[in-house]
Amino acid sequence: MNAPFLIRGDALPALANIPEAPREDRPHGMLWGVDLTECATRKQARTVWHDAIANLKAEFDTVLGIRRVCVACLRPRRFPQQVLVRVPAGLATQLHNDLERDRARYVNILVLDVTDCDDPALLRARLGEALTEPPKWGDLTLTWDDVAESTLHEAWARESL
Repeated sequence: MNAPFLIRGDALPALANIPEAPREDRPHGMLWGVDLTECATRKQARTVWHDAIANLKAEFDTVLGIRRVCVACLRPRRFPQQVLVRVPAGLATQLHNDLERDRARYVNILVLDVTDCDDPALLRARLGEALTEPPKWGDLTLTWDDVAESTLHEAWARESL
């Protein structure tokens, strides 16, 4: 059975073997992979991220029915050990605002750092929840640890308190 959402961007190991919906099914969700693992500097990671988001926006323009987008990303591995690397908290809100301002479309956005994901089946369940069920959450930027033990709705509730 195919997932009722489109899958685009970089192929991430944790997201392997998820069959996507055919375009003619008019999916309402899109999963976009961003792999930053080979980036050696912050500048390079920023460039790869911005290129991925530009490509996401271009794809978004070709599929008008998309109402939910999940950006699953892997953090860089090649930074020096002393450099703390996190996904900035406001990425989902920033992308939401860009799409609303530039394309006049309201879209729920989830940016999920899947770097520490050790349960691909649970990840696929969380993504299915994010991309297929009616959203009970606003724009979110989360890590795998945020959703490994709870649903997206519960993670959103924790973040909003």
